Amino acid sequence: MNRSLSGFDPIPQHRGLWSAQKGTLRCTALQLRDGSLCLYSPVLGLGDAARTSLAKLGKVAFLLAPNHYHNKGLSEYAKAFAGAALVCSERARPRLEQQTGLSFEGLQPLNDLLPDGAKILEPQGLKTGEVWLTRVTSEDTVWVVCDAFKGPSGKEGDISTQIELLGTFPTYGIEDKGTYSAFVKSTLTDLPPTTIVPCHGSIVRSDHLAADIASLTG
Repeated sequence: MNRSLSGFDPIPQHRGLWSAQKGTLRCTALQLRDGSLCLYSPVLGLGDAARTSLAKLGKVAFLLAPNHYHNKGLSEYAKAFAGAALVCSERARPRLEQQTGLSFEGLQPLNDLLPDGAKILEPQGLKTGEVWLTRVTSEDTVWVVCDAFKGPSGKEGDISTQIELLGTFPTYGIEDKGTYSAFVKSTLTDLPPTTIVPCHGSIVRSDHLAADIASLTG
């Protein structure tokens, strides 16, 4: 695995969304209403390529920890982007603060600056405080997710058509399967995705993605 994160490249069909990888791990950048950036799941190993590309995209204003397990890169990024606010769900906050020694805010300041068509979702029935970002455009609906789903392992920049479950997620992520399944079903009805940008593996894009997710989650 590379020791440093790659540069941030645009996610096709989604202006204002960029992605960088280190091996199979991904950090996603979202441009906010004021032109600043939110980094979703900062990945340990912030090298020159990532720093240089981010400097061209905008000021990093938020570091979003998408659940209480994705915490290894937070101290590094908090030092690199000293003015950025660290944010997370209330469910994730206790373990994140214990593991990192950092202080976190809730999600409302980030929510106030989301661009048009974007939403923060907190999936119900989970025990990790996972947070998703969704964004609807005229061409596509994207979900940015943490451990709930993954793409196949592949080369940097690959786009797949097949969604998968992260092997550890049912055991370590789900607290109440019925509640979680009902949440996913409702969200698929309201915001059926055609693109998933996961923290693990390739980006997934497919016209039958919503049906595949429904099958995976029961």
